[in-house]
Amino acid sequence: MRAMLNGIWRIMFICVIFSCTKSDMETDLNEQKAADVQKPDIAYNVKAAVMLDMVNDVRTKGCTCGNTAMPAVAALTWNDLLAKAAFDHSDDMKVNNYFSHTSGENTTAGDRIRLAGYEWRAYGENIALGQTTEQIVMNSWLNSEGHCKNLMNKNFKEMGAGRSGNYWTQVFGAK
Repeated sequence: MRAMLNGIWRIMFICVIFSCTKSDMETDLNEQKAADVQKPDIAYNVKAAVMLDMVNDVRTKGCTCGNTAMPAVAALTWNDLLAKAAFDHSDDMKVNNYFSHTSGENTTAGDRIRLAGYEWRAYGENIALGQTTEQIVMNSWLNSEGHCKNLMNKNFKEMGAGRSGNYWTQVFGAK
């Protein structure tokens, strides 16, 4: 009888261990999936994780944009709808050989962001042409007062970016 009870306890112990381990593993996987959504490695021809880290490094430390001291602001999260709108604009500029915040069809960044499915209450857009890496394009934007102020705007909560050739677009938004 005692041997049978010990056997039952062992089986119950093993079941508890495996159920806890499975639950912990599922939690870890869910947390990893959430992190991947927040910070993809590469999205729309941009090293998204690198760019998001660079933006958030500047935002959380504060910087000077032109002659304006900008205080530290909250970090942003990656948004794939914003990245899609950014990529589409970069690609349109490349294909149609222009460089402007307004497209050939006279659409603005707000129009493009909404068409991508992002219902914004605030948005901003940075564009660049000719830069070959995320670091170089970030330096260009930080050295431009208007672009830098977009990067530091406390109203923005999310961002996305896209590149086609050496046409870059970075889009910020808040819902």
